[in-house]
Amino acid sequence: MVIDVGDHDATTDPVVKVEVAQLGRSHGLAGELYLKPLSDVPDRVHPGLVLTTKSGRSVTVVSVRSIGDRQLVRLEGVDSMEEAKLLAGSTLYADPLEDPPVTLVGQLLGKAVLDQRGVAHGLVVAVQANPASELMVLDTDALVPTIFITDVQVDRVTIEAPEGLFDL
Repeated sequence: MVIDVGDHDATTDPVVKVEVAQLGRSHGLAGELYLKPLSDVPDRVHPGLVLTTKSGRSVTVVSVRSIGDRQLVRLEGVDSMEEAKLLAGSTLYADPLEDPPVTLVGQLLGKAVLDQRGVAHGLVVAVQANPASELMVLDTDALVPTIFITDVQVDRVTIEAPEGLFDL
């Protein structure tokens, strides 16, 4: 499983931090914001976690609570609706997990893709978001759904390729 919903490529987006959530509009007068998790790791955003916005601003999570099927977050130093509005729409980044239970996009870039028979099909040059499954973009222009990944090693990604995957 790959953590990410956006498009990345090896030349423009080296993975230093990973996207973990996006802030929605403010809620109430006390500075809470709606939170859209972007990580597949449950409870990735939790109290005490220091996050960074794209502009480089650091924010610390004070609390996260559910309201219906949505989440609200309170951030340290954001105590009013006006302050919350300044952060609305921001994407939040965190350090990658040391032992992630999933494969990060950055772990795929530049690796050779081999099928279950050991046949090489190219190098991963990007990962594209897709509603059904993220797609590895190979330097051969082939698109390979990440759901076919069976193993990720230092130099290669092994996939269980269904018959005809590379015939299209």
